Amino acid sequence: MELPPGTISLAIIFGWLIISTIVGIMAGVLKKFSLAEWMVAERGISFLILYFAVAAEIYSAFTFLGLAGWAVTHGASILYAPAYFVTAYSTGFLLTAYYNRLGKKFGYLTEPDFFIDRYESKALGVLVALVSIFFLLPYIQLQILGTGIIVEVGSYGAISRTPAILIAFICTAIFIFIGGYRGIAWTNFLQGILMFIAAFVAIGVVFAAFGGIEPLFRKVLETSPKHLLLPGARGIHGLPWYMSSLLLTTLGFWMFPHLVQRGYSAKQEKDIMRTCAWMSWYSILSFPIVLVGFAAIILFPGITGYKLPAADYAVIESVKYFFNPWIVGLVGAGGLAAAISTGAGLIQCESGLVARNLIQRGIWPKASEMATAWTARALSIIFTVICLFLALYYPHLLVYLLLVAYSGVVQFFPGWVFGITWRRVTKAGVFAGIVAGVIVVLLTTFVWPDPLQIHSGIWGLFANFLVTVPVSLATKPPSEETIRRILSA
Repeated sequence: MELPPGTISLAIIFGWLIISTIVGIMAGVLKKFSLAEWMVAERGISFLILYFAVAAEIYSAFTFLGLAGWAVTHGASILYAPAYFVTAYSTGFLLTAYYNRLGKKFGYLTEPDFFIDRYESKALGVLVALVSIFFLLPYIQLQILGTGIIVEVGSYGAISRTPAILIAFICTAIFIFIGGYRGIAWTNFLQGILMFIAAFVAIGVVFAAFGGIEPLFRKVLETSPKHLLLPGARGIHGLPWYMSSLLLTTLGFWMFPHLVQRGYSAKQEKDIMRTCAWMSWYSILSFPIVLVGFAAIILFPGITGYKLPAADYAVIESVKYFFNPWIVGLVGAGGLAAAISTGAGLIQCESGLVARNLIQRGIWPKASEMATAWTARALSIIFTVICLFLALYYPHLLVYLLLVAYSGVVQFFPGWVFGITWRRVTKAGVFAGIVAGVIVVLLTTFVWPDPLQIHSGIWGLFANFLVTVPVSLATKPPSEETIRRILSA
């Protein structure tokens, strides 16, 4: 008896989920539990594991859903994403060595730890933690919603979105709780390999439908030439938006707190630097996804008029149209891997920020390292439940915050760069700069969206520098001992 296509693809998708969960659990139980182990795997992740783990964490549900969806609805402006996937790693190559070196020497476990130590200010650490938590929440929700979409569509409707989300993130919560970052790293090592394979399987759509990449673009040129030019199909993303978005993501990429922690977790400086150097090659996986998005413009003519997230189904629907359930299951498992790998890292990071910087270094200063570790573990379950609740019952509550996620975390850039290069920078200057930058970001996102077609994050960063420098010059810097200790490292 022939199995239904949904049963085949669903078996592959959930089979992969089970394998991932087991690997994450085993990686954690084989190591002694501690705060440093749970947060940064005792700073012992070697290059090969780190490379695929970071890749899986960076390339999220957005890669398998949003990239193609943006290509369908907006067109050429999506090419800013493959561009910043390269430029951001150049920034990372320069910065992550400092993350690793400072983290090892001074015992940093979170991004706010650096700000507390460098600027002698727990208040600044609390501010950085709160801004991080606020801007990471929508990314977690995106991964959860992406999981439901991928499994529901990839299984031919054999399982609906809600149970798919619950099953996937219950498994995720288990291996985060037990395995911490080591469990996430080993799971993401497998996820990163599968994602790369799945992306290049998806490009088969272009060859099956059009016979190649050039015939695809010739067809798009005939059908909808606006998709191939700036300001795009909807005329709202011109060159200033493209270049400012590229600059924003280049500078903001390695300001995300979970990626700072990945710098801390590397066994050696050269491991995280090599990861950045080679990650540009991994980012090639974005091109097949974008190409499938352009193919969907022709294959599903009505899709360009849909409201998101309908256009986000472009990849999985295109694969279903041309390939058998075994291939659909593989691509679906790749999409699930992208969502879970990023979601797990974000949940673990949020839990650590609260336990370390709001509780241990805030309201409960006498908390031991072990008590803080167990608090972080418990919070990972709580954060998962909260995000599941928001995703299931208020799916649009945080959607607009995705527009400002990069814009928010890029406000840490002056504090990091000045902190390792400029003796005169002060806690008052950095604090005021972050506050000013976030306020300007919110105004230029929701009140006066992207003035002059320049991304809100760049306006915020400009305001940040404009405030940080004069306030620092007018206020007292940290002690000479702290400055010498940080800069000499």
